[in-house]
Amino acid sequence: MDKENLVWNKILAAVLKMPGVKVDRIGFLRKELRPYCNQSRLQMIGSVRPYTVVSEQVIDRLARQCVRRHTTLATATSTVVGLPGGLAMAATMPADLTQYFYHQFVLSQKLAYLYGYPDLCDDDGELSDMACDLLTIFMGVMMGAPVAEKGLTELSKAVAESAVTRLPRVALTKAAIFPVVSQIAKMIGSRLTKESFTKGVGRFIPLAGGLFSGGLTLWTFRKGAVRLRRQLRAQRHLFDDGDISTIEFEGIKTSFIKAGQAEREPKHVEVAIIEAMINMAKINDEVSPAKYHIIEQRIASAKIDGKDKLDLLANIDSDHSYDVDFDLLAADLDVARETYEAMKQLASMDEKLTMAEKIYLNMAAQKLGMSDDEE
Repeated sequence: MDKENLVWNKILAAVLKMPGVKVDRIGFLRKELRPYCNQSRLQMIGSVRPYTVVSEQVIDRLARQCVRRHTTLATATSTVVGLPGGLAMAATMPADLTQYFYHQFVLSQKLAYLYGYPDLCDDDGELSDMACDLLTIFMGVMMGAPVAEKGLTELSKAVAESAVTRLPRVALTKAAIFPVVSQIAKMIGSRLTKESFTKGVGRFIPLAGGLFSGGLTLWTFRKGAVRLRRQLRAQRHLFDDGDISTIEFEGIKTSFIKAGQAEREPKHVEVAIIEAMINMAKINDEVSPAKYHIIEQRIASAKIDGKDKLDLLANIDSDHSYDVDFDLLAADLDVARETYEAMKQLASMDEKLTMAEKIYLNMAAQKLGMSDDEE
C-alpha cells in the first residue's frame, strides 16, 4: 500500500475510535423528524426512507440545520477538549485536524441518512469497511474532487437499488468504488504528508493553514459541508420509491401515500391556517374585537365552502379549540411561514404576551419548523 494511503488509514482509524462518531440512523431520524410527523409515520422510519414520511422541504431544512450545527462545533476550539480518545492513535496529528474529520464524519452520516442512504453500521453497531470506503468518498466530495463526485453518483445508483436497512456489499462492489476510494485516500494522504502534517493541512483545507492553532474557520468547514449536502440532494431522486409505499410494520402490511405527494388541497390548508389563528386568538379565553376582525377578514377571503366559513366564524367565540394539523402546514415552507406569521401577528396585538400565548406560539413554531432561522 502506498504511503499516502497509509496516512489516510491512520487518520480514519484515529477518528473512528472517538466516542460518538457513529450515528444511529433510526435514533437520529426519529429525533429530527418528530416535530414534523405523527407517531405512526415516525415508527416506520426503520423500514422506509425519510422522503416517505415528510416532504422535501422538511428534509432540506433539517439538512441545513445539521450543517450549521456542526460548522459551529467544528469552529469552536473548546470542542477539542471535549472529544477524548482517538488522539493517541495518531500522535503526529494535530488536535484540530482530528476534530475537523470527526465532525465531517458525523455530519456526512447525518446528511446521507436524511437524503435516503441506508444504515452504515452493521448488526453490531460498528461502521463496516464498506462504510469507511463510503465516508472516504464523502470526504473527497467535501474537498471538491471530481473523481469523488462521480464515484458518489455511481454509488448512489447502486445503493438506491438496495433495501433501506443495511449498506449492501454486493451493490457497492458492482459500483466499482474501490479504485475511487484508493484515489481519494492517496490524494488526501499526499496533501497531508507534503512537508509534514501541520504544513500539509494548509494545502488540504483552503485558507485554513495557520488557523488551526486558534480553531477552524467558519468558511472552511461550511464550504465542504454545503458541497456534500447539495451533491446528496441532487441525487435524491434515485431513492424515490414511487407514490405508494407498502411496508410491513409489526406483521401488518400497510400502504400509504408518500409525504409531499399526498393530496393537500388548498382549501384544507386554508382551513388549517384559520384554525391555528383562532386557537391563538382565544388562548386567553376572550377574543378582542381587533383580533376577531383580522380572523373574520381571513375567513371571508378564503377559497373554501360557505358552510366551512360559517363553522369557523361560529367557533371564534365558542369554547371549542381545534386540533390543528401542523404536519400539513409544515409540509410546505411558505405555508408554514405564513401560518407562523399570522399567529405571531395575533399574539403581538396584546400589550404584553401572556405565558399561555408564549407557550402556544413556541409550540407552533417548533411544529412548523420556524424555531431556527432559514438558511
